[in-house]
Amino acid sequence: MSKVVFKSPYAPSGKGVGGDYINYMAKRERVDKSINTKRVEINLNYIATRPRVEKVGEHGLFGSEDNVNLNKARNDIVNHNGIVWMPIVSLRREDADRLGYNNADAWRNLIRSKQFEIAEAYNIPAKDLVWYGAYHDEGHHPHIHMIVYNKNTGSEYLSRKSCNDLRVMFTKTIFKDELKQLYDEKQTLRDRIIDEVKEKVSEFKSDIGGASDEFVEAFNELKFSLDGYSGKRNYKFISHEQKEKVDAVVKVVCKDDNLQELYRQWCQLQLANQRYYRKHPEKSFDALEKNKNFEKRLQNAVLKSALKDNRQGNVYTNKIDASPVFGDIVFSLCKMFEQSIQKDIEEGFTKSIVDSKERAKEYRRDHGMGMHM
Repeated sequence: MSKVVFKSPYAPSGKGVGGDYINYMAKRERVDKSINTKRVEINLNYIATRPRVEKVGEHGLFGSEDNVNLNKARNDIVNHNGIVWMPIVSLRREDADRLGYNNADAWRNLIRSKQFEIAEAYNIPAKDLVWYGAYHDEGHHPHIHMIVYNKNTGSEYLSRKSCNDLRVMFTKTIFKDELKQLYDEKQTLRDRIIDEVKEKVSEFKSDIGGASDEFVEAFNELKFSLDGYSGKRNYKFISHEQKEKVDAVVKVVCKDDNLQELYRQWCQLQLANQRYYRKHPEKSFDALEKNKNFEKRLQNAVLKSALKDNRQGNVYTNKIDASPVFGDIVFSLCKMFEQSIQKDIEEGFTKSIVDSKERAKEYRRDHGMGMHM
């Protein structure tokens, strides 16, 4: 389960909920069908006055201004003709108690400090954003219910990415102290691993195991398919059949224990902070040969080695003869991992964890690393 649960259902207007959602809400068993046109109004009453809601004065509703008038807020929402979102932000009880998010004041201060990010996520001009919230001190999952809408309708919408951005924003803010410590630990881990990687790579040349029969067969087939090839030494320019041959060799090469160990360490670095955003972070990456961050480099390394071998006229009839070329390929890929980890460190992943400009970069980087979103 994620540290922060964020959901954002919506109504097409302040007077009703449409489409499949309204069908489900209006027709399910034991529903009161006389209230289906006042879904948002009832939602506002619900979040403000329900049992266990923390009340500030006569009710538990809060907003961007002090002393929210419940009747005025309800009337404004019921008469609103644009989309009305009803987001929910939930924490685990132990996290809420430990971090101080077990009261309405803390949540009100948090939402007020993030009004611009919330407006941006919903594509609402900041001056036109209207929001309300109420904290519910639920047993295992204390949470807030919110109402969000655009005072002047027309531009508002919430994309899937923006929804994820909001979840990340809440996570980074609520857990900022723990994440800062985690990032510092990750930097220390990177420094230690890069030293280990350099040491290992310097030893790999003599430690790399011999080629297997599977490698000899796959590599010879690749060389045969490339016989007479005079095009660019790039995977994307070769034929479909030749690409299949390259992929077969890559798959064999990637079984090497040295490469798998380096890949494991690379994944460990990337996942150091993902436990706050992924349910199963250890399953976030593809197999090495399919990882988008390395796939093309693996393919091009094998292709260039095969083309070089063809020019030299080498022929491999057994795995002993093929071991040197296998070792060269594996060693070059080990160096690739060393450079990749070094690049991570040089780019400085200990930048501010609450910097909103980093969100888009992180989203694109996750895709580039072959991460399952």
